[in-house]
Amino acid sequence: MKKAHASALGRIELVRNRSGALTYRQRGGNQTTVDARGVSVDTYIHLLYGLLMQTSARRILMIGCGGGTLATMMAAEGRAVTVIDIDPVAFKLARKHFGLPRGVDCKVADGLAFMQVTRARFDAVVLDAFIGEDIPKQFLGPDFSHAARRCLRKDGVLFVNVCLGRGQRTADDLTLMLKRDGWKARLLDRHRSSERNAIVMAGAVQSLRPPRLTIVPEVEVARLKAEMRAMKFRRPKAKKASR
Repeated sequence: MKKAHASALGRIELVRNRSGALTYRQRGGNQTTVDARGVSVDTYIHLLYGLLMQTSARRILMIGCGGGTLATMMAAEGRAVTVIDIDPVAFKLARKHFGLPRGVDCKVADGLAFMQVTRARFDAVVLDAFIGEDIPKQFLGPDFSHAARRCLRKDGVLFVNVCLGRGQRTADDLTLMLKRDGWKARLLDRHRSSERNAIVMAGAVQSLRPPRLTIVPEVEVARLKAEMRAMKFRRPKAKKASR
């Protein structure tokens, strides 16, 4: 089954396979996949969930919606979640097809602009925003770093999901930028894999450990467990100077 939904940011496709798994696709990127019960089968979602659950964060800001599965998981743990997305269609589909609870506060806005002006303060900020499989450029520089700092409480944590192909430097460059801007930053990655997700984190993250799968879907369990076991902290590598 495939259904298309119009969006000003590019057509969204919802695709359900024979197992009952449902995938949210937009502009060439798979934004969300859940099993027939609505449990995520995306490794990075379980990584972010496991990292957040190691913190004391009660109030969480998420930039980027997709199917909203991480927001749903954190809301089920009693956390107060605010989700920002520039696309109102994402919220409609997340509520109708992916079970995003009414208790999750959804705001249609540019994520960086919201962070730069909000008076609210959060214990955690999670950036999971993409155009296709690329993070919008405004989230990769000092403006994002400064905005995250201003809307985080003392001892808050920042997490960024990064899609990577072989040789791509986005996660390394972002981690190093945050370090230069005064953050304590770490990089969790499957470095020897080609196409993968890495997690950049900053703030009060020094004690965090690579998480394991705790909410088990009906499908792709072996893959999820293997990919999560392969996640290791590593030092970001500086770009080699051109000769």
